[in-house]
Amino acid sequence: MSRRIRTRRDRRDAERDARRESLFILLARAQRGALTGAEASLLRAHVEAEVDASDRFRAEAGGQQAAVRREQRRTLAAEDAIRETEQRAADAEEQLAEQDQAHRANLARRSRTVTLWQGDARADGRAGQQVAAVRALLPARPRPHLGLPNDLAYTNGQYDVYDAVRDALDQQ
Repeated sequence: MSRRIRTRRDRRDAERDARRESLFILLARAQRGALTGAEASLLRAHVEAEVDASDRFRAEAGGQQAAVRREQRRTLAAEDAIRETEQRAADAEEQLAEQDQAHRANLARRSRTVTLWQGDARADGRAGQQVAAVRALLPARPRPHLGLPNDLAYTNGQYDVYDAVRDALDQQ
């Protein structure tokens, strides 16, 4: 808080305290019936000043209450949006879990197919040539590990198939 505001507030508080002290003295004199004309005018001026200040502060308080109500409505709307977003995230996680389960089942099926193919290739006698040909077809770049898939090959499961083929070839 700046010094200027503090001194202005202090000055206003001191004026109010002096006015109230004077009011109490004037009211006590009026009660005893010893109030002069000048004191009666001063009493009226002090009462009017207090009434004006009271009206001004009531108006400010009403504006602050309206602002608080607006902020409460905004907060409630934000909380509703957060709940909706959290629900959508939970639904998306559930869908991803279901897709992951289906993808793992598909990968296991493809891995069994590669293993069967590997056994057929050994029995054929041309296994070394076929293994070299398969290795040449495998992509050199790694599968994306973070975030969402960045190409269609990953979403179709080809990288996982390539991984399964590499694993099968390495077991020879």
